[in-house]
This record gives sequence, C-alpha cells and structure tokens, in this order.
Amino acid sequence: MITPMRAAPLLAAVLLLLSLPRSASAQDPPPVLELRKGDVVVLIGNTLAERMQYFNHFETLLMVRFPELQLRVRNLAWSGDTPALQPRPLNFGDASTHLQQQKADVIVAFFGASESFAGEAGLPAFERDLEAYIDKHAAAKYNGRTAPRLALVSPIAHERLPHLVHVDAEGHNRDLQRYTEAMRGVASRKRVAFVDLFTPSRTAMEKTPVPLTDNGIHLNEAGDRVIGGLLMDGLGLATAGSAVASAVQLKQLEALRAEIAEKNRQFFYRWRPLNAEYVVGRRVEPFGSVSFPPEMRQLDEIVTDLDNRIWKRARAIGAVQFPPPRRAAVAAPRSPVKRNK
Repeated sequence: MITPMRAAPLLAAVLLLLSLPRSASAQDPPPVLELRKGDVVVLIGNTLAERMQYFNHFETLLMVRFPELQLRVRNLAWSGDTPALQPRPLNFGDASTHLQQQKADVIVAFFGASESFAGEAGLPAFERDLEAYIDKHAAAKYNGRTAPRLALVSPIAHERLPHLVHVDAEGHNRDLQRYTEAMRGVASRKRVAFVDLFTPSRTAMEKTPVPLTDNGIHLNEAGDRVIGGLLMDGLGLATAGSAVASAVQLKQLEALRAEIAEKNRQFFYRWRPLNAEYVVGRRVEPFGSVSFPPEMRQLDEIVTDLDNRIWKRARAIGAVQFPPPRRAAVAAPRSPVKRNK
C-alpha cells in the first residue's frame, strides 16, 4: 500500500493548476465536453493516451470528481496512431468497430505527436485528416442513440533533458506548437471541445524540479500526475481552487487508483489479447472459436465488477474539495442531446 506521503502528489496535480497559464482563449468560448450519468468515456489516439493506463491519475481524478455519474472509462488508444493511419492485426477490427462494441458516448482523442515529425510541410494533410476523422465519428451512433460527444487533445511539449544532449527539443517544440494550433483551428471549425496540453505542460516542465518524462516525450509517473490534472482542467472539469484531503482520503485515493489500474489491465487483456491469432486471426478455427468466447465473456464480467467496485470506492472517499467546473460541463441525464456540428 502506498503511504499518504507518497499519495499526496495525486492532489498536488490539481494544486499545480493554480500556477500554470490557461490555454489561449478566443472571444467565443470553445465547446465544453458534457458528461452524463452512465456515460462510456473512451480514450483513443496515440501513445500519450495509451500510457495513461500505466499510472491512471486522470481517471482517478475523474472518478473522484464525479462519483455519482458512474462513468465507465475505456482506453482504446494504440501507440503511433494518427487520424489517418491506424494499422491493426488481421481481423482485429477498426476503431469504429470497437467504439461500437463499447457503446461509446464520449470520445477523447489524442493526436498530433507522431504527426509533428512531418514538420510544417505535414500540416495541411494533418488538418484534412483530422477534419475527416471528426466528421466520421460525428456521423456515427456508437451507443445506438446519439452521436458521440468528442474532445480533441493536443500533444504535450517535448521536455529538454540534460543527458539527451543531441536531441533538438526546442526545434521539436516549434513543430508541436504548430500542430497544437492546427488542432485548435480544426476544433473551432468543427465546434468540438479542445484541450491544449502543449502550453501548460511546457510551463510545468520548466517549473518542476523533477523530470516529467522518461525520454523527453513519454510521461513518467510524475508527468502523468501533472498531465492528469491539466487534462481535467482543459476539459472544463476542474478550476483554479484548493484541493484538500485528509490522510485517510489520500490512502483511499491510492486504493482507488490501484483498483482502476486493475480494471484497465483486465480490459486490455480483453480488447488486445496477446494470442489474437487464436481469438480473431488465422487460427481461430477450430479451437479458438470454441475456447475464447467464454473467456472473453469472463473478462467482460471481471471488468464490469471492477467498474462497480470503483464507483463504490469513489463514493466512499467523499468530498476532497475539488473545485467545480469552470463552465457547466455536466448535463442532466435527460437533458437534450447536443450534437457536434
């Protein structure tokens, strides 16, 4: 069990928001991501999103902030994915197939990092691909009723690490900033929510005394803790304010984060089985089609049970004095559906 002293940084991620600059704002406020009771929130996109299931700070903050909504979070991210290129194993199914299987209500899409290596010359294609990506998902009804509510998330900054003397972090940051602004423009035109992680993460990297990444671009646990708080803020789910927790609550938060990690591990086994060749591939017959469907159902049951335990644990923690949303980000369950335009 992690001690309260080690658990405290989980809440410090929210406190850090007080000292970091807000993302650049336009005259018209950007769309806000709505959350409704029972939503399936799917994280999709690149390595930044995939690695969030290693540390689970964002999901922990989300569950404690909205324990009454009984949100189900599913990580469908795949390292290296771009809006236009998402290679998968034979018969695995594309993103739309899995979004439909999960009955996605909310999609939080992380892009721009891999694409940034194409430099300024790659921006026009990136914008076209991103617009087509939004149009495709905005036209779908993965939950069988309504279009998904979509948010775009920019890449983080490239951290300059002293031992990586031959890495041009500043040059890469110029490209990352260009791609962040391109994403902001696409989100504005398509009227979807947008989170600029580049700007505040760059400031955090300059201010924090410890590295936030392993290699400049992939978050370590400290970095995931910071980015989890910044993502909550960028989505409009937290505001500047105080976050105070008792020692008991800190221990409960770490227990909740451990339960979330286990849920994500079991779900990963379900949606990305290591023996996929026998589950969906060329060796599914004669044995895979008999042996694996029952095992997949068992994994589904395990994940559902863990969801229930997570909600119960989040409710038990009680108020940690998380600040309310900057804008009305939580809709009543029966409120009119707002579609992306």
